[in-house]
Amino acid sequence: MPIPQPGPNDVLVKLIASGICHSDLSAASGDWDIKAPLPFILGHEGIGRIVEFGENVTPEKYNLKLGDLIGIQFIQGTCLKCEFCLDGRETLCTTKSGAYAEYALINADFAVKLPDGLDPFKSAPLYCAGVTMYKALKVSQARSNDWISIVGVGGSLGIKYAKAMGFRVIAIVAEKDQ
Repeated sequence: MPIPQPGPNDVLVKLIASGICHSDLSAASGDWDIKAPLPFILGHEGIGRIVEFGENVTPEKYNLKLGDLIGIQFIQGTCLKCEFCLDGRETLCTTKSGAYAEYALINADFAVKLPDGLDPFKSAPLYCAGVTMYKALKVSQARSNDWISIVGVGGSLGIKYAKAMGFRVIAIVAEKDQ
């Protein structure tokens, strides 16, 4: 595929790493009822470096510069015009490319600047599992020193977040050896 050209509010990112999320596997194998038109590049756990700005993206406005390490979130910008955006399924917006490629376009408003010392290969999965677990803890309305329970896969990351937020944790697993 050709290298995408940034629109006025986009940044072009040369990708370094991407996690593999179960939702991407489901979409690729056709398990979803919703089918995005092809070509559709999957991947929403990416990390890369900015290589080009759209004409409206300035370092002053966005606190971004060429070479910055950034993360790619599940929603990295939407057009609000395609059939998916108009139907409330923005995660399938056909105007944004995913992280399973050499390059991706991201709306500058959704670009998350990361510290340079961060290991992209260890950090990429945080953009789905990490954000999902963090959001669940934030909206739980639990306060520091409250007891919470964490059930199932992904729990170890949730336990780390919960402890950092001051919660007391009960971990629940179904397997005897865990």
